[in-house]
Amino acid sequence: MCNANESTPGREPLTLKFVGALVEQLGAQMYPSATATVAELISNAWDADARNVWVSIPLGTSWEPDHEILVLDDGHGMTRKQAQNRYLVVGRKRRLQDNGKTDGGRLVHGRKGIGKLAAFGTARVLDCYSVRDGEVTSFQLNYDEIRKSPPGSDCLLDENIDLEPLRTPNGSSLASGTRIRLSNLRLKRAIPEDQFMRSMSRRFSIDQTEMRVFINGEQLQRFDIPVAFRFPNRDHTPGDAVVIGDDGWGTETLPDGNEVRWWIGFTEKPLEAEYLRGISILGRKKMLQRPFMFQRAGGAQGQLGQEYIVGEVVAEWIDQGTDIEDDLIQTNRDQLQLEDDRLDALMTWGQRRIRWALSQRLSARNRKATELLNMPDIQDLLSDFTPSEQRVLKDIAENVFEIGELDDAQLREFVLELTNGYKDKAVRALIERVQVEDEDFQSSFWGLVREFSLIDARKNLSIIQARLETIERVDAAVKAGATEVPELHNVIKEFPWLLDPRWSLMGDEVDIGTLGEPYEPMRDETGNRIDFLFALQPTAPANLDELLVVEIKRGRKSDGTIHRASENEVNKFHSYVVNVQRHLTDTRTTVPRVSGLMIADRYSQRATNIKSSFEELRSVKLEFKTWGDVIENTRRLHTGWLKVTRGTTDTYASEEETPGP
Repeated sequence: MCNANESTPGREPLTLKFVGALVEQLGAQMYPSATATVAELISNAWDADARNVWVSIPLGTSWEPDHEILVLDDGHGMTRKQAQNRYLVVGRKRRLQDNGKTDGGRLVHGRKGIGKLAAFGTARVLDCYSVRDGEVTSFQLNYDEIRKSPPGSDCLLDENIDLEPLRTPNGSSLASGTRIRLSNLRLKRAIPEDQFMRSMSRRFSIDQTEMRVFINGEQLQRFDIPVAFRFPNRDHTPGDAVVIGDDGWGTETLPDGNEVRWWIGFTEKPLEAEYLRGISILGRKKMLQRPFMFQRAGGAQGQLGQEYIVGEVVAEWIDQGTDIEDDLIQTNRDQLQLEDDRLDALMTWGQRRIRWALSQRLSARNRKATELLNMPDIQDLLSDFTPSEQRVLKDIAENVFEIGELDDAQLREFVLELTNGYKDKAVRALIERVQVEDEDFQSSFWGLVREFSLIDARKNLSIIQARLETIERVDAAVKAGATEVPELHNVIKEFPWLLDPRWSLMGDEVDIGTLGEPYEPMRDETGNRIDFLFALQPTAPANLDELLVVEIKRGRKSDGTIHRASENEVNKFHSYVVNVQRHLTDTRTTVPRVSGLMIADRYSQRATNIKSSFEELRSVKLEFKTWGDVIENTRRLHTGWLKVTRGTTDTYASEEETPGP
């Protein structure tokens, strides 16, 4: 009994019971990927003081019914008694014993006693064969059988399932160790070999002299990736408080007294793989937080370089505790409890370091742009212009080099396009007018020029005018009571730039039911669907690292009165976003960020109160706007663009119409 008082005579005491279906939450849903499952089994080998781990897993091919995953180690193994009293106890706190160290003195990876259930995120059957001091222990964990266990009962296991002696892949016998065989695999899609190896290498920082890991015969190497810029270094450091070691890592103490070691780099090309992009956090030689950006946000300038960023932070203090009150890591052990205020100093530091590193990269790229623009072939392109004109053209090229994240060849191509266009009076006048605008406007403007591959003021003008007409039509339609479906739906589907020019439509009318979540769309009295989702993704070259779930509500009811989004509608929107996030977590090896945008004309008072609390959530980013916000923001951007472009073309037209002498 758990400190229970004596029960009333004649009554059975109340008891807390557990059902076998708990393995769904602690196994299948906590570890939804093969990477997470295998990483947990490797951690078990580390805790068994293994010197070598051999992993066999089908990669590069769709999984078939007879496929298996095999993880073998040469650790100390388990006797039957140890298996019963330690391994098979769900929730056993390993770190409370032996000062949280293994027999060999390693800091223990395991913490909450649920790692053995990680197998059920990938397979339905786990066979364990272990040898210690000559004693063989063999048993099977069957996901479907365990789930059937009634409340409060023990789950009897089949023993002597796998009695094949322990042998390494080359046939050598092992005196001790453990073999885990996973079968009846749940996942079906093929896992690229390079992706799996890279992802696994990010999860561990174990020295090869301590433990070697072999995956399908290839030794897993410490994470390394070629970078164009790496910080800190002897010439670039945030300050004297950062000590740079011989290994190139920086060490510093946070305001709360905790120490971190770190490096941040930027690759030459965008990192298309989500599992590579961002900063990972390590502790006890294992990943504690998947690569992320410390929840950093920013405008156009702030986003530059984020698709190229990679790095690591070692923060041993995060994983030092032994009890739940000390734990700063989520149950699945690869994400931090970011809402915990004990991580505030780390999060603030991380955002500041990323901002500093991005600024260092910007400076380095500016120097590189200057060098490229002084190359003989580009100097030849600029030779027909006056020194002042050359300076203007170089300024623009340097701006676009950074804003557009161009490489060397793309910069040369842009300079050729720019110099050819500059000979046109309209383009020249446009450039001169843009140069006097503020920096934010120039960034937006040149981003749009790059997006449309345009340096033609008159062509710009026709595009902007068409967009502004669309904006006004949408504004009028919202005020006139246009319905979500099909009117507003069709408009947003055709013109997704109304919401944000950085996003492109990936799918409309997304039914969560098709994403593996129960979902019944609301319908009006005629049976038409009135609730739906948009899923959007960044445009190329960015890969799918963020999904934006968009929910729109009509501006006016059929009787002309304003429709105010209700508390129920806001709650339902929140559930949409959470369900999409859960589905991605359950089905993808690397999970893109999920954010949500809800648009309505107005919000009720109760809806306003609850949406304010949702906007403060750290677990998922939710934003609530009105149609007025969306239309005005889009109108302002395009009106500013029109102002510059129209002035340019008017100037050009006047020059053309002025009679000659």
